[in-house]
Amino acid sequence: MPEQKNSSLSTQVFKGTRWYMIMRWSVRGMGIISSAFLARLLIPEDFGLVATVLVLFGLISLLFEFGVNWALIQNSNASEEHYNTAWSLRLSQSVVIALLLGVLSPFIASLYGDVRLELICQLLALGTFIRGFENIGVVKLQKDMQYSSDFIFNIFPKVISTFATIGLAYYYQSYMALVVGTVFNNIFVVITSYCIVRFRPKFSFVKIAEIWGFSQWVLVRNIAEYISGRGDLFFLSIMATAPQLGYYKWATELSYMPITEIQQPFSRALVPGLVKIKHDHGRLVLAYLKSLSIMTLVAVPIALGFGSIAEQLIPLFLGGGDKWLPVVPLIQGLVFFAMISSMYGISNSLLLITGNVKYTAYISWVQALVTILTIYPAFYLAGLEGVAFLRPFIGIIMFIVVSALVQRRCQIHFSQIISVIWRPVTSGLIMFFILVNFSNIWSFDVWVFLIIKIALGALLYASSILILWYFSNKPNTAEQRIIEFIENKLTALYYKIR
Repeated sequence: MPEQKNSSLSTQVFKGTRWYMIMRWSVRGMGIISSAFLARLLIPEDFGLVATVLVLFGLISLLFEFGVNWALIQNSNASEEHYNTAWSLRLSQSVVIALLLGVLSPFIASLYGDVRLELICQLLALGTFIRGFENIGVVKLQKDMQYSSDFIFNIFPKVISTFATIGLAYYYQSYMALVVGTVFNNIFVVITSYCIVRFRPKFSFVKIAEIWGFSQWVLVRNIAEYISGRGDLFFLSIMATAPQLGYYKWATELSYMPITEIQQPFSRALVPGLVKIKHDHGRLVLAYLKSLSIMTLVAVPIALGFGSIAEQLIPLFLGGGDKWLPVVPLIQGLVFFAMISSMYGISNSLLLITGNVKYTAYISWVQALVTILTIYPAFYLAGLEGVAFLRPFIGIIMFIVVSALVQRRCQIHFSQIISVIWRPVTSGLIMFFILVNFSNIWSFDVWVFLIIKIALGALLYASSILILWYFSNKPNTAEQRIIEFIENKLTALYYKIR
């Protein structure tokens, strides 16, 4: 019976992951199309200007972020009143943020010495106010695993706003395209949320005590997550020039993109499944280790593979000749942090759904403090590259801290965690260092050389994984399941041909 339940849960999780993968990659596909156009139409300074405001906007937002979505998802008995209260809290939050950003816009422009920032702040404030009316009922789509409806909700506004932003870029030929495009996206999201979900929220604070009991720790965690996750951009907005910030902003988005498009769909499908078995410790541990094994096996080659081909890919993708070349070394450092964070991100989800939300706040504060203490020396000594290569070291520290908490709070041995990740990580490092030092000695066309590197990377990673798995006595991990899947497909194909 437990095996059947685990199988059922796995089926649900992987079904959800498939839907969310399609959703995220469809959204990202729109983003890639948009980025390819915008990078050619705009200059690094444009992206730096908008990034400056978005960093400050994030700082203001997190002070009023109560994590109401998480409060609803983890509550198995959430009623209509819980949803109404959550919507009311989120709307109130949006109104306060919009007012603050609008009122502070002249001071922000004066602080940075650029009058253009005032209008950017005011437009983003308008977009925030509009987004506050989003239907809270869309949380039910994720919570109840209504994958197809959730897919439509996330895809439709993105498609519309992508084409709108590209059109605006042709019209404005400046940073205004990015700002107005963001406002349009918020309008489309709100409209779609009411079309796709029948629930109609009402203004109410009846369940505020229950939601706040959970959300207060989410708020504490979010403040630290902002510093740890976006603290580099915040400090660089003060220390670096607008073009430098534009380069770093692109590097972070591109280096994290391959991982977030894997991790977020997987986590989005996984968390509701883990919530259903959180009271069965044995099943929970097995599900966690299986999830960590799969995430690591997939995330490592994607992150490090992307970093190893950045030198050839970035000029092709962003265009503009040498305009975006400074992004390449930044990506090669940041992909390591993306890889590591994908691994401890699964552990963070485990702590959250097992009721250890305050410990996730502690974790984020540890990362925030390390970031604050190290970012200025890194920038002073080695500039943007120093900051980029600092992040992997922060990631290693955080992986150790998070794993120690999982061991203590969830009774999972550190050796169990290491046993499912060391082979993919080792194989990924082998692949990365060979590809980065692999020279185009025959002077192939850049497209041909890029394809050669991708094929070689896939061969190196797959062969390394198989060799390490074989000499580790063929453990029952994700590698075995993938091998069995391939064998079954090949066997079926063989009999079909016969």
